Amino acid sequence: MAVLKVKKVHLIAHDSIKEELLKTLQKKGLIHVIDLKEDISLFEAGQGIKSFEPDHSNVDITLSKVNFVLDFIAGFEEKKTGMMASLSQEKVTVGFDQFESIKDEVDLDATYEKAHSFSEQFASIDAEIGKLRALRAELAPWSPLDLDLKSLGETDSAVVSIGTVPLSSLDKLQAELIESILEASFEVIDKASQVYYVFLVYLKDKAMGAAQLLGNYGFQPVVFADVEGTATEAMASVDAKIVGLTADRESLSDRAKKMLSVKDDFLVLKTYLMSVRDRAEVQGNFAKTEKVFMLEGWVLEENVSQFSDIVSGLTSDADITFDDPGEDDEPPVILRNKKWLAPFEVVTKLYGNPKYGEIDPTPFLAPFFIIFFGMAMGDVGYGIILTAACLYLKKKLNVSDKVKSFLILFAYGGVTTTIAGVLTGSYFTMEAKYLPAFVRSLIIIDPLADPVTLLVFCLFFGIIHIFFGVLLEMADAIKTQAGIDAIMAEPSKLVFLTGAIILVIQMISQGTLAASVLQVGKWLFILGALALIWFTGAGARNIFTRIGGGLFNLYGMSAFIGDIISYSRLMALGLATFLIGWGINIIGEIARGIPLVGVVIMVGILVGGHIFNLVINLIGSFVHPARLQYVEFFSKFFEGGGDDFNPFSIKAKEVVLKK
Repeated sequence: MAVLKVKKVHLIAHDSIKEELLKTLQKKGLIHVIDLKEDISLFEAGQGIKSFEPDHSNVDITLSKVNFVLDFIAGFEEKKTGMMASLSQEKVTVGFDQFESIKDEVDLDATYEKAHSFSEQFASIDAEIGKLRALRAELAPWSPLDLDLKSLGETDSAVVSIGTVPLSSLDKLQAELIESILEASFEVIDKASQVYYVFLVYLKDKAMGAAQLLGNYGFQPVVFADVEGTATEAMASVDAKIVGLTADRESLSDRAKKMLSVKDDFLVLKTYLMSVRDRAEVQGNFAKTEKVFMLEGWVLEENVSQFSDIVSGLTSDADITFDDPGEDDEPPVILRNKKWLAPFEVVTKLYGNPKYGEIDPTPFLAPFFIIFFGMAMGDVGYGIILTAACLYLKKKLNVSDKVKSFLILFAYGGVTTTIAGVLTGSYFTMEAKYLPAFVRSLIIIDPLADPVTLLVFCLFFGIIHIFFGVLLEMADAIKTQAGIDAIMAEPSKLVFLTGAIILVIQMISQGTLAASVLQVGKWLFILGALALIWFTGAGARNIFTRIGGGLFNLYGMSAFIGDIISYSRLMALGLATFLIGWGINIIGEIARGIPLVGVVIMVGILVGGHIFNLVINLIGSFVHPARLQYVEFFSKFFEGGGDDFNPFSIKAKEVVLKK
């Protein structure tokens, strides 16, 4: 239940074992590699030490071919839709021996050429279909014109032409054309949003004047080269060609679909090539001389002997040392908690890893987070559905470990939601009067009848949560031997806050507390304030600045009031869930009165409405309890900012490797 300890490994070995060592280390995933290029002093020391310049160009070329094939065949897969499909990702399971030999088992070049050929044929057909559709669109406005398009142009005595004229120019053009060129014939064939499609004939000896006149009014001639027959006949011919090409494409697609059989092998090959590329890339973090290489990294303390055995199994001449992290080091962080607690690491990591040596907050936030989750949702029906759905999805879907952690976390939340629902009498947000007597007897707080008690309950949990955070800070100060002032500052806060809370309760309750309790509260408040002024002002140059700094910190304690009040959001969330669901029930009851179809409509409203209420409040029930951890709880003891332990390993996103 902590941040695992790591050792810093320094290795110097002969180049001859480098490739085999990298293969083994990648397979085992033991070391988080450090970039030695950042250690400038190493290269300035002379002795011929240089950095590696990794060359993976050949692998990149091969990978591009593999990706081309995978992208090509992806277009022929049946697309799965829905939430289940979006969460689940199919993976290929393969043994490590087959993984290592996949390059020899796959005929990459032949498959790539086949896919490339198919791709070119598809591109050619699609381009031709695109041209034909564009031609058809150009012909469509001229379909009313019963004239062979081949006859357009000049005859011995006349010019026959078609074209477009802007809407605003038609009347003026037509009038002037008839006036200037008496022998001209002008006919509108069709109209679009911005132009008229026109047909005109005029004498050949008037061609120059007609051309100038037409140009003045924005006439744009239309020419159809290599098109025979009328526009309607040409369109029929184009349609026939498109049908033929579409059939050719479908036939080609049927043949191309057979390439889906290579998908699994190519996914394995892609993962293998990526691992080869990573082995080349990681060497950019090494240093080298003419015959040896140097690497540094972080290894889990529990894996030190295994790492040593791997190196000694390859050579007896390697220089290998393991050191504890130094003051200037920033070791990566890996968390390890018990199996039932591990899903809560999701909440921690959304905020950030603890720094190395810092407290892992996961086991401490877990009970509060899951209780707050249940309080925010608070319904038996919703809780049972949530738990059952999450456990089913976890079993049914092939998803990442992170998604599984979320599903388990929400399943836990469903349990506390059910418990909170029992204690508040919420069963699909039905009114308590409709519940059996035994069920009503289990109700501790009725949120609608007694919201003040619910608010007090939420604030009480907030006080416990915040006090626990202060205690954790004190424990951390003791662990790190931070000094008596730093250690005593934390219990001083607790004493002061306890006194302040007693005094506030006395004010709100209008003097109902016993005199002895009030007296204790006053002294706790005074002694806590004095202790805070003294201990939190430590480190000042003199007693006056110490007291001044302490007074400032005492003033800062007012922020705790806002922190405690922030827990009232749990009441608001719980009431929102109930009231929305209650409204859905009322609407459903009203709908039941509709003749004939009332029951069907009621069921639809209840099912759809409660699913909506569950989903929308599920978001709030996660976000707000998480916020209470991050802002009100973590701020008392947790700094965070640690880097993930990212071991050099095979990154198999689409492949499951059997060890």
